Amino acid sequence: MTDDREMFVVNTQCAVFRDDRILMIVRGEEVRHAPGVLAFPGGKVEVEDGPADILETTVRREVLEETGITVSSELEYVRSASFSMSDGTPVVDVLFMGEYAGGDPKISDPGEVAEIRWMTADEILTEENIRPWLREAIALLGAIRRRRTRRRQS
Repeated sequence: MTDDREMFVVNTQCAVFRDDRILMIVRGEEVRHAPGVLAFPGGKVEVEDGPADILETTVRREVLEETGITVSSELEYVRSASFSMSDGTPVVDVLFMGEYAGGDPKISDPGEVAEIRWMTADEILTEENIRPWLREAIALLGAIRRRRTRRRQS
């Protein structure tokens, strides 16, 4: 039995660091899920992304398309989660972290991305209406970066 519905959407996001700042977007008013919300840049996996390193390829493409920023070749898996969009579509979301590699922030589609910001973790956490998943992700990213710093100092 087949139907035309998606079984689930696979979405990727990336916390791109430039020193102590994280690349963030405010989602545009024309997006299907969570318009106007502060988020990491990213987007859904497309078949054209190919089978090899499909998640990493997708997140690099999406960050560049949405923000004009290139992410370093080294990406680190942070976490995955699942949720349902407001229309009931199930989503598997994968968060990576990487370092800024170049480019200047520019919005190519204002309906998809309303704003691009470089923000510190403290600035993100003091935003009004911050979503719980973003608060949790910022705490996790901070723990990962502190662990990395301790390893380098050892």
